[in-house]
Amino acid sequence: QGRSRSQMTKEGQKVKTMAMGGEGSPYNHLMVFLWLGIVHLVLAVVGVACYFAPNPAAVATLAGLAVLSVAPNKAPYPVWGLGLARAIMRAAKRYFPLSLEWEDEAGYLAAAARGTPTVIGLEPHSVLPLSIVSFGHYFSCTPSTPQCVRDSRALATGTIFLIPVLRQLWSWLGMDPISKSYMRRLLEQKRTVLIIPGGVAECLHMRAGVETIYLRKRFGFVKLAMQTGAQLIPAFTFGQCDAYRYWRLGPPLCSLRMVESLARVARVAPIFFWGKWGSPMPRQAAMHTVVGRAIPVTKTDFPSKEEVAAKLQEFIDAMEALFIKHRGRFGFQDTNLVIL
Repeated sequence: QGRSRSQMTKEGQKVKTMAMGGEGSPYNHLMVFLWLGIVHLVLAVVGVACYFAPNPAAVATLAGLAVLSVAPNKAPYPVWGLGLARAIMRAAKRYFPLSLEWEDEAGYLAAAARGTPTVIGLEPHSVLPLSIVSFGHYFSCTPSTPQCVRDSRALATGTIFLIPVLRQLWSWLGMDPISKSYMRRLLEQKRTVLIIPGGVAECLHMRAGVETIYLRKRFGFVKLAMQTGAQLIPAFTFGQCDAYRYWRLGPPLCSLRMVESLARVARVAPIFFWGKWGSPMPRQAAMHTVVGRAIPVTKTDFPSKEEVAAKLQEFIDAMEALFIKHRGRFGFQDTNLVIL
């Protein structure tokens, strides 16, 4: 009876923690800051070093950062770096908190064991696609995850990987700069690739009270999946939209077309955002990611535009169905999904 009461108390505390928004310990804050705030620290160091130049220490600091921005950044990664990444992922999972569930995990793992490559399309992007770390935790930190998918990689905008220190850290977290050739190579190696198909374009169309995803013109990832025989899996995160507040460049200051052009060139959205205490620290918004069932894809070396469009529509329909099916469970029953 005592054991039962203890278990009930622990379960109650867990539910309370989820409802209140995770565990806000100093350690979890530090780890999340290392993940998301390190870019601000690097920029501050650059600013201070520039101010004190040509002081030898300042020049040495700038030179060191310049070397880190171009130094080779490929596996095998340092053991201590991977250890730091795992610590960040575990802390982030507790901080928000994060949850990840599969509608058909057994089917995904069986396909991976047979050598079937997979493209997981995660939506939405939101201000930052924070829930991507849920997959990093699943692939790297979950003991039950089989070896056949532990080498999965997430792909993100290449702009991130121009910033020293940040580029190393995010690589240790399981991310690489996205490109068509690299994604093809990973899929030809029969691996799982995680992408945010809508990308930064979604940041330009976010609105309060709705979830906006940008998919109707995203033919490229579907074509690659068809050419490599990779199955497509939709995934959606509920709650990510509450992590940050933001101000976005746009009308009336300048036209949306100009903003879209700027975002295409810079590969980041012209947006100013803030979280806890007006800082880069995100709010502790519980995020729940649901991974849908796989969409089978027949390998086709030269798929027609019509075939690619049809498969993209199948993916969009599956994403929409996933959202509608699960939104009520996480308190988003009154939230609509806008697909551009």
